[in-house]
Amino acid sequence: MQNCPSIIVLDKNQNSREIVNSYLTEFGFGDNVLLFDDYKAGLEEVKKLNGDAIVIMDISEKGKEIQETAENLKLCTSKIIITSTNYSTNTIIKALRMGAKEFLPKPVLKDDLLRVVTKLSNLNAADAGSESKIITVYSNKGGIGKTTIAINLASELAKVTKDKVALVDLNLQLGDVSTFLNLNPAFDVNYVIHKLTDKNEEMLLKAFEKYKNTSMYVLADPSYIEQSESITPQQITTLFSALKKVFPYIVVDMSSNIDPNALKILDSSDWILFTTIVNIPAIRNCQRCLNLFRSRRYPMNKVKIIINRYMENDEIKIEDIENTLDEKVYWKIPNNYFTIMEAINKGVSIAEINPDSNIGNNFRDFASKVSDDIIEQSVIQYRI
Repeated sequence: MQNCPSIIVLDKNQNSREIVNSYLTEFGFGDNVLLFDDYKAGLEEVKKLNGDAIVIMDISEKGKEIQETAENLKLCTSKIIITSTNYSTNTIIKALRMGAKEFLPKPVLKDDLLRVVTKLSNLNAADAGSESKIITVYSNKGGIGKTTIAINLASELAKVTKDKVALVDLNLQLGDVSTFLNLNPAFDVNYVIHKLTDKNEEMLLKAFEKYKNTSMYVLADPSYIEQSESITPQQITTLFSALKKVFPYIVVDMSSNIDPNALKILDSSDWILFTTIVNIPAIRNCQRCLNLFRSRRYPMNKVKIIINRYMENDEIKIEDIENTLDEKVYWKIPNNYFTIMEAINKGVSIAEINPDSNIGNNFRDFASKVSDDIIEQSVIQYRI
């Protein structure tokens, strides 16, 4: 079949490999198929193909080799099909964590295999970006700590998912992300918007500052305040479309303003982590903003309430907040002023200061929950 990428089949079971190969040959893909029972050798072949491959990987057996192969595989290609004799919800979640675009129960049915291979053969960058998630940390009141949350969530998401995570500073006039991480980037969001949104992944990545030896990539706010005035809502849409082709997760820090650009960011986000603290003025501001979101008819579960600087002995209880806002609190971040200030002053993430502190553990668990919940939402859609 013309224009078909190579198809790498990783399966310990010889009979399964031969059945899949016979189906692929019948479909006209035969000349492009390579079979492996050695997962490491198969992974090396995928690397040689520079990501231009569909991988059909079986995870029926358990073992360290399968997990390690999966973690490296999703860094090499976005076209992964996972198969297994166990097709429980937990197995599908595991497959999606491994970067699978499709899951097929075994024994694999011919029509199902044709459908997913044809789909992935025609997958382009725009289609791949459709599964990317924009997670915006927002508060309509300054000084709540949203920049700290955005930085540390993005950092931990990169560790938990082992995917590329973009941390984008869209506080267009007074962004602090680069300062908090002690970065001096050569490029910024203004440059990307005006020069790079139509370029390929390699060129786009060069505009980001990779944070140390991690898979978190930082895009700084405009270098000059006046540059922010030329950025339009349509350009923000174009920026997000470009980033979604490259990054599975995009974490956005933004201003507390409500203006056309802010509304475009919020409207475009898959999740809004609406951050507040436990005091009456902050909760009232939160309530007013939630009313705005409801008037814009945001989907259910798009807005998540985050309580920052939480203390168990606060006079106002979580139940009081939930009753007032008519929303459940999604996550609570403990009050640990000294660890946070040390991280900010040293220009590093909280995990680099004290990963075993209450707030270090909290951000690690927070990132795991965000990742798991996004995957579980995908499973619900998959089941439907």
